[in-house]
Amino acid sequence: MATVQTWVESRGVKLAAEVIGEGSPVTVLAHGLTGSRTDLAIFAPFLPGTKVLFDFRGHGDSERPGPGHYSMDDFAADVDAVAEAFGATGLAGISLGGGAALRLLTRVPDRFERLVFLLPARLERSMTAHTQLLHLADLLERYPVEEVADILLAEEEAAGPFEEFPAARELRREVILRMNREAMPHAIRELLDDPPLRDDASAVAGVRAPCLVIGQRGDPVHAAGVAEELAAALPAAELVLFDDPNALLRDIPGVVQRMAAFLDGYR
Repeated sequence: MATVQTWVESRGVKLAAEVIGEGSPVTVLAHGLTGSRTDLAIFAPFLPGTKVLFDFRGHGDSERPGPGHYSMDDFAADVDAVAEAFGATGLAGISLGGGAALRLLTRVPDRFERLVFLLPARLERSMTAHTQLLHLADLLERYPVEEVADILLAEEEAAGPFEEFPAARELRREVILRMNREAMPHAIRELLDDPPLRDDASAVAGVRAPCLVIGQRGDPVHAAGVAEELAAALPAAELVLFDDPNALLRDIPGVVQRMAAFLDGYR
């Protein structure tokens, strides 16, 4: 499958992007906080039409602006700029990617024809900022990224998250090593006080596009209640809720298949 790499400008920041596939629908794939476009690359070959992957500002290969340029409005502008550049009619966002799309939808409810929200993290200001992200910001400000990886993996392994999926440990290390020590603490701290919908989930009541919300129980960062609240707030949403995080990992092929059918317009 052919891949074309390019750049898109958003509020004066150059974003790295790549296009996979051709034809319709055209779907933007938006990664989560601290991640990059490579996190969603596994999905791209199995989704229909043209897939546009990109790195948010301060992430991956994109430019890294200084402090004060990592608000949710900035990330929403990144989504909008990429979608506009390629004429995208659909969006699939994980965590921050979905949150940035939600902020955009509060201003332009009909921006997309179909949306997938995978593991939404939080919606409103009342959601407590997760301590793991603040911990990560502190570590990145104090240690080289290699040491940060060692510290985080030791902490996470003590909690047993890699027991069923040992390969996830190395994938997690790769994600950490790709983080930018200068940009990421700013992005984390600015976003923690700027949730997608601020104070009112009804802000997306005008979104008429079909939405697929995929969540999981037992995830301290992407709480099942957030997925349920989002699905309830969106007028045309379907909720898929896994019983535990490992259940979602075990059914990745099924998740991809469901996303593909949804984005292609079939139920």
